[in-house]
Amino acid sequence: MRIGFFGNTNNFPFMLAQAFRRLGHDVHCAIHRPEPLHRPEFRYADIRYPYPPWIREIVITDAADFVVNNPRRREAVRWLRSCDFVVLNELGVSLAGDIARPYLAMLTGSDLSYYCNPVSGCRVIDAMTTRNPLKRLWGRWVWRRLLHEQRESVCRANLVYHFARGLIPANDALLDDIGVDDSRRLFFLMADVWNLPYTPPPNHSIPRTFCATRLTWKKPVLPGDSPLDFKGSDVMIRGLGLFWRESNRPLDINLVRKGRHVQETIDLVEQEGLAPLVTWHDEMTQADIWRQYARADILFEQFGEGIVAMAGLEGMAAGRPLIAHGRPEIFEPMLGEPSPICQATTSREVCDQLQRLLIDDALRRRIGEESRAWVQRHFTPELAAQKILERLSLSH
Repeated sequence: MRIGFFGNTNNFPFMLAQAFRRLGHDVHCAIHRPEPLHRPEFRYADIRYPYPPWIREIVITDAADFVVNNPRRREAVRWLRSCDFVVLNELGVSLAGDIARPYLAMLTGSDLSYYCNPVSGCRVIDAMTTRNPLKRLWGRWVWRRLLHEQRESVCRANLVYHFARGLIPANDALLDDIGVDDSRRLFFLMADVWNLPYTPPPNHSIPRTFCATRLTWKKPVLPGDSPLDFKGSDVMIRGLGLFWRESNRPLDINLVRKGRHVQETIDLVEQEGLAPLVTWHDEMTQADIWRQYARADILFEQFGEGIVAMAGLEGMAAGRPLIAHGRPEIFEPMLGEPSPICQATTSREVCDQLQRLLIDDALRRRIGEESRAWVQRHFTPELAAQKILERLSLSH
């Protein structure tokens, strides 16, 4: 089967595209954004630019170009029409009507919570800096058109990927309002296990921690935000501060300048007395993040109302213990076994987990090995691809 892809948030859809190729399918993948985070050559050593024939660069950076006639939009639609089935992510979902093929709407974040949410319009209007009335009128028209096309395409999708019902009630309500019932919804998580080898723990004399998750944690929630956007990074920082004050044991804490509340996090690091222990990194490619996993002794992920996703799962696949709010009430019933995530929802629990892991090298190694095995059992991209194929055959 020929399967097309458009939209590649965090290279998550591309991971699935590669799994379909490994299963023997003919895959056509369009890359439309210039940011390294959304381009496969910055993640995979075997993907070079310019791309091989099965990958096509069709740059569409202006949201308006998804809803007005232009050469790049026409090229994307024409290329994907040759496919038997397409996977559409981000604003690529809005192209579904013109592509006219069976499709999966792969909703990974703002493509649902923002672009399918009528209340987000106030943020669009507030963001306009022009005072030209014609340009403001044009901006409103583009937003209304995007909202309509995105919602209609989600409504008509053969399958809709989004987080399991109950994880994000506001998004459940959006999908219900659009007209997507549970029979068309599916949910899976993936980690690039085969491209991310296990490495033995380094056991540094000064323990090295790393968090790849963006630093977004301060409320209030803005219209179009999702609970998944808020990572509870303050819980992690306060837990690290508590550990430092109680143990007086030095740490090598590594954080990335990424997210809505970087400056607020810097201020909190100062307040907790952690500034001498923290190394700040600029935003990095996913390949660089993989190298950080190998160098770390312990990883952190989210401590909010979301779930441990690709960043945490891939760190676990590298064989590192992960401290996070692992949502055991979600994962354990879904997978039928407890997860090896070192569960923490408060600064006290973060501190306690650090103390537990740092007094026992053998425990860290064992949890790291169990973590990789757990990810291999449940989160390979091939499992996700097979789930889609099974659901697609049942829908015909």
